[in-house]
Amino acid sequence: MANQKIFRALVVALIALVFTGASAQNVDEIINKHVEAMGGAAKLSNLKSMKIDAAMQVMGMEIPTTTTIVQQRGFRSETDIQGTKVIQALDGTTGWTINPMTGQSTATPLPDEMVKAMSGQVDLTGLYNYKAKGYKAELIGQETLEGAPVYLVKVTNANGVTLTNYISKDTYYIVRTLVKANVNGQDVETKMSQSNFKKVDGITYPFSAEIESPAMPGAITMVVKSVQVNPKIDESIFAMPKN
Repeated sequence: MANQKIFRALVVALIALVFTGASAQNVDEIINKHVEAMGGAAKLSNLKSMKIDAAMQVMGMEIPTTTTIVQQRGFRSETDIQGTKVIQALDGTTGWTINPMTGQSTATPLPDEMVKAMSGQVDLTGLYNYKAKGYKAELIGQETLEGAPVYLVKVTNANGVTLTNYISKDTYYIVRTLVKANVNGQDVETKMSQSNFKKVDGITYPFSAEIESPAMPGAITMVVKSVQVNPKIDESIFAMPKN
């Protein structure tokens, strides 16, 4: 059904939103410049929470979504699909969803593999302090993306999710990310291209993205309407409701 296809596409999009032979010294130099471009260590180390309002273009429809994140603590997205609210959340190492489109009007636990794939969603600071987070990074090459030179930095997070980040040589922004993750029992690779970077309270954030995956009926275009940096969050919103 069309609504179920839209929901599967949104799952892939959220997982994609959720991240990012040369020597280790070179890859660290690139990452350090990327961290500076995203706001610098001083700003990123104090990034504790974020709230993002956006609109996704899916199958000809504009779908509003709100995402609330507390650093390394919790994630919650609320998506309004033709008047039906779909919720996905991570609460520490567990996750849950409410999806009336699939007949789930009450909270249902997310499968472990989906929680694992979405684990990067609770990391707001990306490659900042990546070694302390248990991430591994490797510079695997350089190429040209849409006429501009980029570095290819492969990152594996602590849960084994692999990302290939295309880092601009000019701006040091991540302009494209390939994410390999398990979705509904299948390994899929999602491509997210980012643009229209803006600073909000000293933190750089992409306000436009295009997400593509074989698991989706077509590309999703996302336009961010607003970003709140370090808003006060009631962390009870991450807890799974008692049915």
